[in-house]
Amino acid sequence: MDSLTLKHFASLWTLVHYPNGNEKGEWSIDQKLAAIKAAGFDGFQSSADPDLAELGLNHGLQFLGACDANSENHEQRIRDFVPLRPARINIQLGDHAMSPAEAARIWIAMNQIADDHGLVLDLETHRGTCTETPEKTWEIAEIVEQKTSAPIRLTFDFSHFAVVKHLLPPYAGRLLEKPVLLGACRQIHLRPFNGHHCEIPATNGKGEVADWAIPWFDFVAAAFAIFLRQNVNKSGTLWACPEFGAMPSGYWLPSFPDPWKDAIFVRQETENLWRQQLSARKSLTQ
Repeated sequence: MDSLTLKHFASLWTLVHYPNGNEKGEWSIDQKLAAIKAAGFDGFQSSADPDLAELGLNHGLQFLGACDANSENHEQRIRDFVPLRPARINIQLGDHAMSPAEAARIWIAMNQIADDHGLVLDLETHRGTCTETPEKTWEIAEIVEQKTSAPIRLTFDFSHFAVVKHLLPPYAGRLLEKPVLLGACRQIHLRPFNGHHCEIPATNGKGEVADWAIPWFDFVAAAFAIFLRQNVNKSGTLWACPEFGAMPSGYWLPSFPDPWKDAIFVRQETENLWRQQLSARKSLTQ
């Protein structure tokens, strides 16, 4: 149990056009990475950019990759990351029209290339991709496991499933219905959501948790508890991204609090939730 760790990474997407919402006065990449480090994050995520990867290392941050991929470019997408040696690579695969069978075939091929180069891939659950619904995702997972004898590695972004299924809280019963897949994952996106919006504020603008975000924090605690139960006597790192949409992204709305400050708040709060779940699990096994 003690060998399981939680590490937080920030998405540079959150800091696009920050802090004013436009290019005027936008922080430099160096300022952004310095802020990520100062806020206690362990890493950052971006596309296959050699300069960014090196600059992040200079700030003491681990680099995690992210990209989209399809049937035509998936091999090159992986090869682009080879010289950068990311800790993990998050993949958004295909579109809504990609069948589970095709997605599974491409995913297995991508992992074979990644394995040859010592890279580790995670398939993100996301609207507008092959994993846009739980049902399609579970079918892809079933095919992959049948052909590889190992559970698929997913990046769970539960916000998309919550919106697709128009859920009311509590969310855990519907979203955490596949504990084995959650236990196999090593990357998770932590963006507060409800059944109508894939991003809601974490705070009330005063640095305090927002009432509407409390069911989401309860859900994260439940997800951590299941993850830890599935990984008894196992080692590894769960990489978690407190991901908020950038000011011009459409995820963030002008009435919302500062997205970067909310990301920092979620990092702190989910670290506390992780420690609480670790402590609770230890007390049950003593």
